Amino acid sequence: MNDSPIEKLLAAIDGLDLDAVMALVAPDVRVLVVDGRRAEGADAMREVLEEFVGTLRSTNHRITARWHVDDVWIAEMEASYELRSFMQIESLPRAVVLREGPDGIAELRFYGAHEHPVNEHDTGKEWGNLVRGRWIPPV
Repeated sequence: MNDSPIEKLLAAIDGLDLDAVMALVAPDVRVLVVDGRRAEGADAMREVLEEFVGTLRSTNHRITARWHVDDVWIAEMEASYELRSFMQIESLPRAVVLREGPDGIAELRFYGAHEHPVNEHDTGKEWGNLVRGRWIPPV
């Protein structure tokens, strides 16, 4: 499986090469990224990727497990990023589900596992901070 579409995709992403990424996808590709945004079509996908890549100095994905059934490829991985600000984020757990079509990647879903717990979700109505599950008002 060293030449899987997931490995080709991740190599292009890690190279910050949007043209190489877009060469792999079908014109009507559907995408879901870890922050919940969706894109339908190659142009919309490029916009999402341009925004993502624009925040990065570098990125690296290391596949830790993989599966392939019919036209579906699945991989678990660790993602590391260096942001334009030089901040480094290491070993974020990720999963990707990719479905191939006759014109390239037809569906692509990235999932992440570093989100905040649901009870720490900021609805925009809170002022202050959650500390160990308790709301602390601002001083």
